[in-house]
Amino acid sequence: MRRYKLASGTWPYMFPPYAARPYTLEESVKMLSELGFEGVELSGFKPHAHPDLYPAKKDRRDLESMIKSFKLEICGYAADMGGYAIASNYESERRAYEEMFDKNLDFCQDLGIKVMRVDTVSGPKGIPGVPWETAMKRVIEMFKKCSKKAEDAGITLAWEFEPGFMFNKPSEIIKIVKEVDHPNFKLLVDSCHAHCCGIGLNQPHPLEIIDVPISKVAAEFVRRLKGYVGHVHLIDSDNTLNPHNTSTHVPFGLGVIDFDEFMKALKEIGYSGWLSLDLCFWHNAWEATRDCKKFLDELVSRHG
Repeated sequence: MRRYKLASGTWPYMFPPYAARPYTLEESVKMLSELGFEGVELSGFKPHAHPDLYPAKKDRRDLESMIKSFKLEICGYAADMGGYAIASNYESERRAYEEMFDKNLDFCQDLGIKVMRVDTVSGPKGIPGVPWETAMKRVIEMFKKCSKKAEDAGITLAWEFEPGFMFNKPSEIIKIVKEVDHPNFKLLVDSCHAHCCGIGLNQPHPLEIIDVPISKVAAEFVRRLKGYVGHVHLIDSDNTLNPHNTSTHVPFGLGVIDFDEFMKALKEIGYSGWLSLDLCFWHNAWEATRDCKKFLDELVSRHG
């Protein structure tokens, strides 16, 4: 049996720079199918697969049928949590986050989606007026509560850590996933974000660096996450942040990541499953997808 299957997210084709004229979800799915991807990871943000755009179960069945008509599986879901801060001092805001979570979880259930992405919502400096340890405690508590709901729904939560969000140091990431301590709570490892978190981008001082040759930072980070990796995004890094204050996702070959080493690390920790292309915010993501797919095909042929 093959170790890996290839997918792509749909958000790169609707987020900036495409926001003024986003590619539709159907256009995106059609393109990915034509390029030979086996799966699609849905953007839960409007105008793609937001629950409000598919309010009835029939709407959701029709969406699932459309995707299946292109011979693609849905490998995951990047949920829109409404920007409600998990670690807020306001109970009403934390409750609003939980309500958004429930809405997105129901959506995943209706479409048979087994992996749902979450993050810590707030920026890397945290929330004014909320002590760092208090914020971490609230994040852990919410992730625990949501993991139990996900378990009941048969869905895995995948926390995508990145330099653009709160708790982006390797030790913080490991501490949180260990303290949540739930079989349905895993990490979504994006190769670019893992690299940038490992070189200290956007970290509060003191910086925490993974001290290995720079091309191998992401691979070393993966090795430290053994037992906790539930989903993987692949894309390169040029050691910079983008205008949205998170990792610049550059096409393969324009960055510094050693992907053969990264794949070796995935094998060492026992990961198998989906590898999802993520060209988020890249200026010509649509055009770059074809060459990225060729790169992934060759990579998997060497390591799959």
